[in-house]
Amino acid sequence: MKPFKEHVQNVPSFDWIVREFHCRVEDNEFACSWHYHSEYELVLYLDPDEAFQGSYFAGDAIGDIHHNSLLLYGPGLPHMVAGRSVKLEKSKHHTLIIWFAHHWVERLMALIPEARNLKRLLDNSAYGLSFSPETAHKMSELLKHANTLDRHFQAIKVIEILVSLADDTKAKKLSTTPYRIKPLSDDSELNHRIERATRYIETYYGDAIKISDLCKRLHMSESSAYRMFEKHYGMSFSDHLKQYRIGKACELLASTNFPIALVAEKTGFKNISNFNRQFKELKMMTPSEFRRRFN
Repeated sequence: MKPFKEHVQNVPSFDWIVREFHCRVEDNEFACSWHYHSEYELVLYLDPDEAFQGSYFAGDAIGDIHHNSLLLYGPGLPHMVAGRSVKLEKSKHHTLIIWFAHHWVERLMALIPEARNLKRLLDNSAYGLSFSPETAHKMSELLKHANTLDRHFQAIKVIEILVSLADDTKAKKLSTTPYRIKPLSDDSELNHRIERATRYIETYYGDAIKISDLCKRLHMSESSAYRMFEKHYGMSFSDHLKQYRIGKACELLASTNFPIALVAEKTGFKNISNFNRQFKELKMMTPSEFRRRFN
């Protein structure tokens, strides 16, 4: 299933939009299409747990949604949601969404130096983020009736929300693979090497690559490369490569009908048993279960 690009707002001066949705559930099921957009999307799911069961799909991640689940999707991150009503009577799927543009947050950070933590929030949104129950509850209170406020008061709410999200130390990344419409700009030597390492892995992940191969390309020692991966990714080169390969396998499982053995081979796993074992370790389900759940 190939994601389509959704155009949230075609107005050139677009900064943010706050919307509340009450979508009627047809045949006890609801779903949105597999899509992405140029804007950031913050979505708060308000369906009561006793009435709905649902799942989010973000990049290569799948997870359950509950009342007050709060997720942030960055530009270029494909995502969707699907679920069903567990009650027989007709009901409505209830969400609150804020879409906001990158240029607006950049201006905000320039005007308010204390908001510099927003950069980390934006960078991590390439993976998708889920926020702690405490933060989600706070945002639920802040968002009440926000779509009915005058725009200047709405701006204050949106800024407060973003700053609160950036301060949530319990926020968790969703996808093992980042998705961006364009690379983040940074001229430092370290980030230049990280970008080159990322491109190398993206190009050769299907081959039997080693860290020594990467070091030859980057003209750096293996000890320096190990430190770079631990500092930037918070994990070793081998763990990052494994997570990236599993992420690409998830894409193939979701978007093609390739046999699972072929998916394993295309993503660098030459042993199907090893592929199944490592996939289940990361995704808590087998490749077959992932494909069935996604579809």
